Amino acid sequence: MQPSNSGHRRDQKFATLSWNALCPRRTRDGLPNSLRLFIEQQGKGRRSISVDMHSDEKWSRRRAIEVHDETADGFLAEYRGDNIFDSPFRYGRHLINRVWARCVSQLPPGATCLDIGCGVGAHMARLLDQGFKVTGIEPSAEMRRLAAKNIPANLVSDGSVLQLPASASSIDFVYAIEVFRYLDARDNAQGHREIVRVLKPGGTYFGTYVNKWALDGFRQLSQFRKLKERLTGAPRRYHVEFETPSSLCDKLMAAGFSRVTAHGAMFAPLRVLHKASPRLGAAVSRLTMPHETWLSDYGPFRSFAGHLIIVARR
Repeated sequence: MQPSNSGHRRDQKFATLSWNALCPRRTRDGLPNSLRLFIEQQGKGRRSISVDMHSDEKWSRRRAIEVHDETADGFLAEYRGDNIFDSPFRYGRHLINRVWARCVSQLPPGATCLDIGCGVGAHMARLLDQGFKVTGIEPSAEMRRLAAKNIPANLVSDGSVLQLPASASSIDFVYAIEVFRYLDARDNAQGHREIVRVLKPGGTYFGTYVNKWALDGFRQLSQFRKLKERLTGAPRRYHVEFETPSSLCDKLMAAGFSRVTAHGAMFAPLRVLHKASPRLGAAVSRLTMPHETWLSDYGPFRSFAGHLIIVARR
């Protein structure tokens, strides 16, 4: 966000209004000219900030699409990998998929599903195999191209969570895996309201988010990168929206959900271990997997897990 120059302009304005301040002339609304000018300058400052915020929101959306265009082949390779222990991505997705599968197991036969940010179509393929009706939206052209290799291309369209291509109260199950992390708080709030709109009464929403206090140090790394970008003028990488279990549940209830449950998934230090030594990371992953429920989803530890998962009902 660019800093506003409204404060500097106000100082200049007041420098030329010293006489008017002593002998104020009134406007039609009864306010002194100096006060009216001050209010107008305040309004201009607020408008400039609003414009900058809008520009920042557009950047985060655009950059999220660019990142996925750039990394689409890597995502496909990860999904095709068999060993969940030699990749923190696959390890984390395995745990996410366990909670996702429990949601799917509770759906009625032939349920209508919507995949937001469907990526390469891996989850859509699983739902189609089980006889569910599913469509997906994916703003990344490269992801859509790869998804067409796994599922019928006509089931995936370009779209945004900010304006879902579904009528009100028409979907049984909506899920968004690693989508909201790339959008800012205002877009998240709008996306949550859209999901509430399209879900049938009693319908289920499944979503993943980035834990603010995860023990992998990702938030601290993101802050360091931001500082470096400001100091060096380097291009920004992408936006990351961090959440805590309690505040996220409150936001979702405010969006219109009737019941919200938070889960933690993945012992976060594994990511650091994998970067330091892939062999050590894989070995420790085998040891932690049987204890993941306690390590990452037990109440006091949930806020420190590598993934924050939400299951909500309309």
